[in-house]
Amino acid sequence: MVVPLRSSAQVPSPRLEEILDGSDRIEELSDTDNEYEDMGTATPEEQANIAYLESIRIPIRDDYKTETSKVQDDTAGIILPYLEGNPNDFTLNAYGIPKLQREGHAKALERTLKDYPGQFAQLDASRPWLVYWGLQSMTALGIDIHRFQERYVNSSAV
Repeated sequence: MVVPLRSSAQVPSPRLEEILDGSDRIEELSDTDNEYEDMGTATPEEQANIAYLESIRIPIRDDYKTETSKVQDDTAGIILPYLEGNPNDFTLNAYGIPKLQREGHAKALERTLKDYPGQFAQLDASRPWLVYWGLQSMTALGIDIHRFQERYVNSSAV
């Protein structure tokens, strides 16, 4: 059944009450964080849908194997445990996400700001971007970057 569009100034028709019984109505969601609404048990159809979604991996792919698809499968096999669980037993936050390993990230970012060995010469043109993203990431982590100021202000002027 098609319900005609109405402007916000119009009042809903009393006929609407007759058409929609209480079970078909959508109730407003609570704006509180502590309220839990029991949705009941999933119907057999919903359980089948959930089982199907859990059984597949997106993207659905064909059986044609290439070197790229093999590398993609290998990479997915390495990454999926981290996406689907907590294989390293990291401390989880209130949302079930591993707590940010701030110290480890800080050390890695500081290494990106040091001099690179000779085999990284092909990155010379990208060096300003590497410095930018390293400093920006440190700022996002709340790390004071003033100790790097003298080195990189002088090097960017060259």
